[in-house]
Amino acid sequence: SLLEWSGITMKDITFVGFANYRAMAEDPVFWQALLHNIIFIGAGATAMVVLGLFLAVLLEQGLRGSNFFRGVFFIPTIMSLVVVGIVFVLLLSPELGLVNPLLREAGLEQFTRAWLGDPKTALPTVIGVDVWKNFGLAMFLFVAGLKAIPQEFYEAASIDGASGWQRFWDITLPALRPVTAVVVTLTSINTLKLFDLVYVMTAGGPNHASQVLTTWMYAQGFMFNNMGYGSALAVVLLLITFVITIIQFKVVSKDDE
Repeated sequence: SLLEWSGITMKDITFVGFANYRAMAEDPVFWQALLHNIIFIGAGATAMVVLGLFLAVLLEQGLRGSNFFRGVFFIPTIMSLVVVGIVFVLLLSPELGLVNPLLREAGLEQFTRAWLGDPKTALPTVIGVDVWKNFGLAMFLFVAGLKAIPQEFYEAASIDGASGWQRFWDITLPALRPVTAVVVTLTSINTLKLFDLVYVMTAGGPNHASQVLTTWMYAQGFMFNNMGYGSALAVVLLLITFVITIIQFKVVSKDDE
């Protein structure tokens, strides 16, 4: 990250100090990509945590078919991101996809659009696909956390007249706090390092509307032959991930105490 290098030959390596970081500070696409990463964490990771917790609590109620749906919801997690991206590109295609025709048949033609070609919908669409792909991991971890809560707590609360909401708020959520910290950290880091899905679905476009740090790092290093600047972006991504991990460890340590 302290060098200027095309990545082609070792003969053109030049030491430039912190020039790449100064260029990064003046790069509007970097700030746009960083903002998109923040939106990914704020919207995508939050949706995964909330949806995963909701489904975990629902599936642990002993309803008929719970084991079946637990497996169904987890299946997208083990699927290839590239395959998922290609499938959704086809589904969302204005010419070949199924989404727009279904909206027309349902009388919602005003909502049809080029989902991945519209700067207003490209990023939300990719976030939605990422949530569908990864919420199963959050659900799986929450299910494990719920199974570790002693049932005696709920029985005692029921005897004291606590409602279902009170048991959830006063027993389930506090008991799941360490698990929640882990889930938030994992989902945040996964969204930060997300590359495959964004690259396959939009490649950061249109006009950088869905650009994230990983895709901009790839573009700089391997498309524009600017390996030094791409490495500087990687260092910034590493530092952000490190800070999130440290915060997670602090939260978990505090809960253990």
